[in-house]
Amino acid sequence: MWLNRFSRFLAFATYLLIIAGGLVTSTGSGLSVPDWPLSYGSFFPPMIGGIRFEHSHRLIAGSVGLLTLGLMVAILRAEKRPWLKRLGMLTFGAVILQALLGGITVIYLLPTFVSVFHACLGQTFFCLIVSIALFTSPLWTKTEPADSPGSAWIHWILVTTTVLVYLQLILGAVVRHTAGSGVVYHALMALLVLAAIFFSTYSVMTLPAAGKLERPAIFLGFLAVVQLFLGGGAWMTRIMMGENARQGVSAVLFATAHQATGALILATSVYLTLLSFRFFRDPQTGLAAAGGAARP
Repeated sequence: MWLNRFSRFLAFATYLLIIAGGLVTSTGSGLSVPDWPLSYGSFFPPMIGGIRFEHSHRLIAGSVGLLTLGLMVAILRAEKRPWLKRLGMLTFGAVILQALLGGITVIYLLPTFVSVFHACLGQTFFCLIVSIALFTSPLWTKTEPADSPGSAWIHWILVTTTVLVYLQLILGAVVRHTAGSGVVYHALMALLVLAAIFFSTYSVMTLPAAGKLERPAIFLGFLAVVQLFLGGGAWMTRIMMGENARQGVSAVLFATAHQATGALILATSVYLTLLSFRFFRDPQTGLAAAGGAARP
């Protein structure tokens, strides 16, 4: 249980990091600190203007990196599932790559491709930590998949929804890092993602024995509704109201909340998808998640 608690704490810290990164982008503070890895040649520069957003983001990122190193060591020492050990090492590699991308965005003055990659990798890293928290929980280690003929369809519905959500997050990152370019495609994609999420929630709720899948499915649907309103608010404040509104408090709050909720939607979708593989196994396809208990 200590490994599970540690991974859940790291997931929370990672979510705070995503919010901090969102504030950096929303406030246009990405180049407030011109050097990396230090800030104006110091570990603790004056926290004024955009520096307080950028440097706070770096401090949280450094803490998350150290915690991820600790998580990897803990998994390698306490776990006997080889695939989970590899996942722990992959997660640590992801946080190292994320740190390097963060440095490149500063050194090369926010190149669009790197900034978008940095944003998407952050979302991916968050999902990896959430997955490890699930894999080390009793909900996973003490459950064996039950034969459920025809259940492969729910697996593919949830996988498709997760892929669509991730593609939408890529479009969202492009919009945020190109001053609104592609916002129409992002809005149209949102309708498709919304339909997919609602269909996934409905499909889970109509399962004969949805069990532990019901709550995350309902939560996913709730987040989709919240995200719809946040997206509308972000669009109105940052697009319709013009350049003068971009640095306003409402614009920053809407844009950051929109990004943070998107991260929650993706993580919840991944969580729900993994649970579906854990709880239901189609005898014809053999689709089920890997199991195994943790070492005491």
